[in-house]
Amino acid sequence: MRHRTVGVIVCAVGLVAGLAACNSADIGDSASSAAQTSSDVQATPIPGFPAEQPQSLSPATLSQGAEVSPDAVAAAWASVTRAGIEGQYATWGSVLDAQTGTVLLDAGANQGHTPASITKVLTAFTALNTLDPSSTLKTRVQLQGSDIYLSSDGDLLLGTGPSNSSEVNGRAGLVDLANETAKGLAEAGLSATTLYWQADPFVGSDYFSDWISQGAGEFEGHVGAMAIDAGRTGPGAYSFFADPEAQVAQVFANALYSAGIATTLGSVATAPEGAQKIAEVDSATVAEQVRWMLHHSDNTLADQYCRLSASAAGQETSYQGATATLATTLVNAGHPIDGLRLDDCSGLSSNDRIAPYTLARVIQSSVMGSGGTADLVRSLPWAGLDGTMARRMSNSAAWANAQAKTGSLSTVSSLAGIVSTSDGRLLVYVIGTENVPDDAGANTRPVLDKFVGALAAL
Repeated sequence: MRHRTVGVIVCAVGLVAGLAACNSADIGDSASSAAQTSSDVQATPIPGFPAEQPQSLSPATLSQGAEVSPDAVAAAWASVTRAGIEGQYATWGSVLDAQTGTVLLDAGANQGHTPASITKVLTAFTALNTLDPSSTLKTRVQLQGSDIYLSSDGDLLLGTGPSNSSEVNGRAGLVDLANETAKGLAEAGLSATTLYWQADPFVGSDYFSDWISQGAGEFEGHVGAMAIDAGRTGPGAYSFFADPEAQVAQVFANALYSAGIATTLGSVATAPEGAQKIAEVDSATVAEQVRWMLHHSDNTLADQYCRLSASAAGQETSYQGATATLATTLVNAGHPIDGLRLDDCSGLSSNDRIAPYTLARVIQSSVMGSGGTADLVRSLPWAGLDGTMARRMSNSAAWANAQAKTGSLSTVSSLAGIVSTSDGRLLVYVIGTENVPDDAGANTRPVLDKFVGALAAL
């Protein structure tokens, strides 16, 4: 729930300071909530959902390639350890055999470390196991008298133009919604209307204020009822509208005017009981939006999906309730949460802690799983090809082989994903650096990439 204000959150990044500051948002690849600790978790059942429809992603195929020895992985990891000693930063990692779950590397794997955006792997797991991956988020208009009411199931990727069936961002277009609304109003004999819109439906703050003091506040917008392009002030911008619902209402009102309807902006309001639905558009599926979130490392969408998951699970929809829902989902799935401590579900907070082994187990379960769980690992970007991995590992055996979620904060770099060895054995890896001096976390990426390449060459 927010205090309604006019303005934007602006990313002020100088040319010289830009690299270090913007690492917080993973862009080099791309009242406050209380922190959640593993000791606070109370496991509660996650409600069932309708049977999932088949997803477009193909099932995983596990090769019977030769098993990899822990000694071989340790030899490859030695270069990471050396780099950490020489650079005076910490290194950590976990490597598992994807087929058997055998631990091949334990380098601080059961201790909590600063994860950065690889936190989104757990967020995706939570969303795909709590929500129906084949469902969509609907944005609708209801009519009562001469007034119309705009509301949404939580779609932050609305488009300003017509609905775009080939894109996830903008799948549901406000121009199409406005044209359908204008038709409904004309059928009711109306050529003028007053537009009211939905308030932020969540509990507590819609923006974690500690990000600002941590120097990362410009890299995430506000969660809420609806937004255009995750609330950005323009395509690719690192500035966000402080009231994304009001911005949607303004753009929608303009589209209605273009459709021939004189529209007066009202205020935040809920549609009266019995109001008639006259128009509706659908987002991309939950699975598609989660994949988009992973590929673009979108912080706002990550926290939005944690809130939606908390709501579906019947939990409080605050930051604390959302992170508790994430932890409970892991517990219910049989995954360890030792060392887990989260301020958010995006990984933007430098206070976040996750044990690498927790992430490795989640990814391994996805490799061996089905339905929404299986979609997680196949939604990760490919090395050298797409998403935040598009410019990574292009000169190694990991190119077009490894998949990973990247993570970046000013003093942190991390990777979590899968890679096939030269013999076709699939390995899960979760690796990272932290406490890198001089805010040079991004400079340690080649060290991590080299290790994944070494795994691919085994």
